[in-house]
Order: sequence, then C-alpha cells, then structure tokens
Amino acid sequence: MQAVRRYWAAGLILLMVAVHAAVIGYVRSRVAQLSNVETTAFEIGNFRFQTTGDNNTVYHFRLHAVLDPSKIHRGRERLTVMQMEIHEAAEQLLRQVDPTWLDDPAQAQIRERLMEVVRSHLDETLVQRIMITDWLELPVETLGISIAG
Repeated sequence: MQAVRRYWAAGLILLMVAVHAAVIGYVRSRVAQLSNVETTAFEIGNFRFQTTGDNNTVYHFRLHAVLDPSKIHRGRERLTVMQMEIHEAAEQLLRQVDPTWLDDPAQAQIRERLMEVVRSHLDETLVQRIMITDWLELPVETLGISIAG
C-alpha cells in the first residue's frame, strides 16, 4: 500500500504519456490512409466538334469517366486500352447530335449517349457516370479556320 502512495503520481504520468502516444499513432495512421486515396475520375479526352447542321459553331469539352471505386485499377486499365475506340465512337455521335441537346445547360442527353458509348466498349460495368467539363461554344471565326463554301 505504501508503494501505491509513493508512486501514484509517476504511474499517472506514465499512463497519460501512453494514452497520448496511442492517440497520436492513431491519428497519424488515419492521415496516412487519407493521403493514399486515389481519384475515381479518369479523363477520356478532349473533344472538339461541329454538328452536321451548323458549320458556324465549334463545340469543345473534356470528357471524364467516374469509375467504380472497388474496380478503379481495372477501370483505368480498360479505359486506357479502349480510349481511342471510345474517342472515335464519341466523335461520330457528336457530329450527328440533335441541336436541342447542345442548348441544355445540364447536357443530360449528351451525357446519356456518351455513357452508352463508353459502356459499349467495356466488357463489364466499371464506369458509374460521365462528367463533361470545360464546355465551350466557339464561333468558327475565332479559331482562324477558313471554310470553303
């Protein structure tokens, strides 16, 4: 009993140091896990196109696929292998796009059709959704392209 009275303060300090070390170790391990998180977005490419009905406007955007997090490595691999085929099919679709789809700020119809193109080139469901960024509508004159008419 006398040993407890004599060393209680030292024991309390050691206990506090041990708890403090455990908390710091836990926080560091969680931070290390967060820094290794991979993005699920994969850039398919940049697109610049004109519709068959309007030769005066050029549309430009970047297309990204959001991959299933549980299949991120397989998704990146398959999209990299099929990137040119997806790009070609998407360009063919975009040249024939309905002009009303281009006026939609949310680009819902274009997204749906591009998602179908991407999924048709993959042998499994790896893509959760499609994102369109950097959307531009440019008059042909600003690009310095002359169209023989």
